[in-house]
Amino acid sequence: YSGWFHLTGKVPESWQGLTVVAKLNFGGEALIFDEAGCPIYGLTNGSVFGPGHSKDIYRLFEPCKGAEEVDLWIEAAANPLMGITPENENFSPVVKDMKLATFNEELWQLWIDIEVLSSLIKSLPESSVRRSRILRTLNQMIDFFGNTPEKAKKCRKILKPLFDAPAYHSDLTAVSVGHAHIDTGWRWPVRESIRKCARTFASQLDLMDRYPQYVFGASQAQHYQFVKDYYPDLYEKIKARIKEGRWEVQGATWVENDMNLVSGESLVRQFLHGKNFYMDEFGVDIQNLWLPDVFGYSSALPQIMKKSGVDYFLTIKISWSQFNKFPHTTFKWRGIDGSEVITHFPPDNSYNSVMIPSQGKNKWGSSGLVGSQGNFAEKDLLDEFMVLFGIGDGGGGPREDYIERGLRMQNLEGVPKVKFEMASDFFKDLQKKEKELEIWDGELYLELHRGTYTTQAEIKKGNRCLESKLVALEFICSALPSKQYPRKELDRIWKNMLMNQFHDIIPGSSIKMVNDEAKQDYKKNLLECEKLANLAAEKLFEKDSESIVLFNSLSWNFSQPISLPENCKGYNIKDDNGNFLPIQNEPDGTFVMLNVPPHSFVALTKSCRTSKNEASLEGLVLENDLVKYEFNENGELVKAFDKEEGRDILQNDKKGNIFSLYVDRPNAWDAWDIDFFYEEQFIEHPKGKKISGIKGGILQNLKFQLKIGKSRILQTISLATNTKRLDFATNIDWKEKHHMLRVEFPTSVSCLEFTCDIQYGYLKRSTHRNTSWDMAKFEVCAQKYVDISLPDYGVALLNDCKYGHKIHDNVIDLNLLRSPTNPDPDADIGQHEFTYSLLPHSGDLINSDVIPEAEMLNRKPMIFDGFKIDKIELPCKLVSDNITLEVMKRAEKDNCHVIRLVERHGKKAIAEIRLKNKKIKLIETDLLEWKEIASFEGNIISIPFKPFEIRTFKIQN
Repeated sequence: YSGWFHLTGKVPESWQGLTVVAKLNFGGEALIFDEAGCPIYGLTNGSVFGPGHSKDIYRLFEPCKGAEEVDLWIEAAANPLMGITPENENFSPVVKDMKLATFNEELWQLWIDIEVLSSLIKSLPESSVRRSRILRTLNQMIDFFGNTPEKAKKCRKILKPLFDAPAYHSDLTAVSVGHAHIDTGWRWPVRESIRKCARTFASQLDLMDRYPQYVFGASQAQHYQFVKDYYPDLYEKIKARIKEGRWEVQGATWVENDMNLVSGESLVRQFLHGKNFYMDEFGVDIQNLWLPDVFGYSSALPQIMKKSGVDYFLTIKISWSQFNKFPHTTFKWRGIDGSEVITHFPPDNSYNSVMIPSQGKNKWGSSGLVGSQGNFAEKDLLDEFMVLFGIGDGGGGPREDYIERGLRMQNLEGVPKVKFEMASDFFKDLQKKEKELEIWDGELYLELHRGTYTTQAEIKKGNRCLESKLVALEFICSALPSKQYPRKELDRIWKNMLMNQFHDIIPGSSIKMVNDEAKQDYKKNLLECEKLANLAAEKLFEKDSESIVLFNSLSWNFSQPISLPENCKGYNIKDDNGNFLPIQNEPDGTFVMLNVPPHSFVALTKSCRTSKNEASLEGLVLENDLVKYEFNENGELVKAFDKEEGRDILQNDKKGNIFSLYVDRPNAWDAWDIDFFYEEQFIEHPKGKKISGIKGGILQNLKFQLKIGKSRILQTISLATNTKRLDFATNIDWKEKHHMLRVEFPTSVSCLEFTCDIQYGYLKRSTHRNTSWDMAKFEVCAQKYVDISLPDYGVALLNDCKYGHKIHDNVIDLNLLRSPTNPDPDADIGQHEFTYSLLPHSGDLINSDVIPEAEMLNRKPMIFDGFKIDKIELPCKLVSDNITLEVMKRAEKDNCHVIRLVERHGKKAIAEIRLKNKKIKLIETDLLEWKEIASFEGNIISIPFKPFEIRTFKIQN
């Protein structure tokens, strides 16, 4: 809640010549506005990251003439120190101060002198000369001061020789950037972050007026968009400072998004929309990725960065790792395709530094400037490291005393030399040493916050569904005339989804209010996508009540059973050649079997002939010509035999599809963490019974009803006629607290590595725990599949909305649900629907159908009931075994189409692109569609691809 205060008053005439301030503490955060309604200063009673930190003094007159009128409008928010949590949900703020006061500048400056020197003492050895002399001089000053504030100026002169002592020649330089990490949503709703931005940005503009050498930076294009929409006058002031070079725009992405849970295309759009915003609004090209607080970093990221014109990466979070100390602070990070980006971890290990020599370890890990220099791994090579100073979220960024401390430490014996500078200049200086930097190859895995792969399952499912729906919708809309392409609508949906990919929203580490709003956003946006798809269908197709149009947006033939609309029940279905298709009617729907070619439209017609009912399945066996699966009454897979290969799929005497319930009480960070010891806190397996079985010409299934803990599971296990893929469609009524539900499959395949699906590629990880680095990855993130395979055989587990996995030795284990209570006491309580699939296969991953099957599980053909088609062609076709056409859309700013192709198998390949005619040009660009790289002519073009390469092209008439 918030309220408005209108404060009026008059400065006493007797205060003439003094500095007059308003001392204001409303028990929460507040924002002062000027007469025109523009924010001018933010106030706070504390901060998430800085206990005891407050900003409660606003300077009014420096000096005053006496008798000035004071007229202030203040919006105050009832925000507790740590945001809203179950512990403080009944927080009631109380106004503590609303007064005019005089401010003793000299006394305040003396306090800062003492603070810096006292902190410096703590960082010096007891035997040091410097420490002894600081102690002696401070004691002399205190004796002289007594209790007489009027002596402050003379006291400062006593201390001045201590500040005149220059830094050691070998001391490093701390490149110091004013910073205020603002979570887009966390312990407060997104709408409160809008106001946090205004409070923070207004205060920083005020500081810039006072300190001409001060540099402040802020990331997240979404935050600038918030200010532009809600505080336009403040936004214009920010634009002026950016143009002046005093305010640094940081981070090339739309928000500081999670880098594990989002798709490859979502990563691309984060950069595309972020960088376009900054270029359009400020005329600046941001070349750094700014993610101080994100929970691990995919090895697909370096290529996406480089192809988005982003050469530098900054984070803090890896310093939080649980077991192993990361060996570098400045290095080159190499991704799965070989791309490299210069990376810096500020060695303060915090993005909330308070600019003091020796801060000491606290909850948030800050080391102080002296500690930062000690932590800096590359001190033998590099002369500078970065410090991000200022308290974020509710803290409003740096206070003026932070800057004052920095000014005193610009050249001070015993402390790294402080330099106020933009991060972009720091990175450009690093570029000069690029050849001498060490390389880290592969992912940057955070050994913490592993529970974020699973917490708030509905949000993760909403994101997965919307990612797939948006890409498919863009394909459909690309068939429309240019003027009918719904650019504005798609832009809004994309940006809203990108916002909800923020690193405390999609990971599930926010309060209930944030989670509920995100879920509503996904529902609303999925409905909007349906609406846009239907509008496109009305323009592209002809209406026909007896026909159905299907569109496959994947790069593979869709060859799984397809569920048809309800009104198809009882009918036979013909293809566009008039042939009857295999069809199956059952209580759960009507299914048809056909092949839908890649990126193609297929028309079906309902026939008057009624299909026969399918028979009940007797026993507990699902079998076709390729494979045989046997179950028990608890839905457990007791035997799995690959008939084609003549081998068992499961380990001898082991069962699959084993649900296990564990106690889930991490030592800290409830919604964030899973701790290693959960494996020793097993509770139970479920008990159940078979309730039905169906045997048909297309697919057969078994249904089981299970009970585990206080929860119930209804599982439909299905096998189609033409595949080894076994689908487990699962409905859970989840009623647990501090429990975790997992499912495991002990496979017959044993090897040292397994493969995880990541954005636009894959990553290999160890199945063993030989080293502390391997052991730390007891829970890992994978997207649509994990696969464990030898050259001749393998087993994969696919999913349609899950991310947390454990693969140890030969066992594939999927994390299904958690139930933390902080910060959301009702996290994940309720109904959940999802599917995971077991897929045994011949050959290794690359020579199998794992990748296309995982895509088919996640993105089924779009179905348009009541329409027929004549002939529709997309702007191009792709012919390739290994290259996928991932995106087809309108260009962001040109009147042409854009396609994105990806090599997903990790080997060289050739893409054959077939255009409609020879007059069309194919122009390769970067991911942003800014720079033209190459031009190709002809209606059939062959283009070579490197392993895991992502390439973008414009199709121009």
